[in-house]
Amino acid sequence: MLNKRHQKPGFTPLMLKLVLCFLSTGFISANSLANETALYDLAPKGSAFLRLIDLRKDYSFPNQRDYQSNDKLTVKIKGKRLSTEAYCSASEFVYLPPGDYRKQINGMDWKGRLQPEQAYSLVVDHQSVRLIEDYLVADPHRALLAVHNYSNLPLLSLQTAKSAQAVFTNIPQSKTIARVINPVKSAFAVIDNGKSRAVRIATTNATIFQPGVLSSLFICADQAGVFTRWADGMGAQ
Repeated sequence: MLNKRHQKPGFTPLMLKLVLCFLSTGFISANSLANETALYDLAPKGSAFLRLIDLRKDYSFPNQRDYQSNDKLTVKIKGKRLSTEAYCSASEFVYLPPGDYRKQINGMDWKGRLQPEQAYSLVVDHQSVRLIEDYLVADPHRALLAVHNYSNLPLLSLQTAKSAQAVFTNIPQSKTIARVINPVKSAFAVIDNGKSRAVRIATTNATIFQPGVLSSLFICADQAGVFTRWADGMGAQ
């Protein structure tokens, strides 16, 4: 069911799939598909793609997973608006011309270079803004699963929830990993490898993976423990 690990995939214009799908109810919204199509159709050849990931915790609220902050993270770049809704959430991707950029984000100065035909995420917390390379789908017949370990645990693994089949092993803290996956419906278990024995600490919603679509899973933490969140192309949770 699961295929071999897929590292940073090469870009194929006709195969470009950047939308992140939140599929806990088992379907892709028409709104997400419409935005996905518009993104592909409008992006000039050689564009770069960028989104925000919001890791700013509000420590006055211990349950971050259900908290919707009034302090929205919003950035405008080249007339494009990127906005997140809460801790451990993402904006939609936008396309931008490649080149050097400089912005003030969350009160901090950031500068970086976007390469053509590459996807990126700007990861923002209270202390830093960092640019990471993100993923493009290279095979229109298979899905791509990316997992981001933004928890407070040094090493996590991911298994299928029902069969305990290994998907990823030892994902380091603050790192991202991805692999191709067949179009299936599946839920996943997050495993803490830092104890004397592996312990399941969270389970994702069951998700239908769509051919040629990137699905990103964020693993985060609050005072209640580790939780997971999928984000769609509009940053919805």
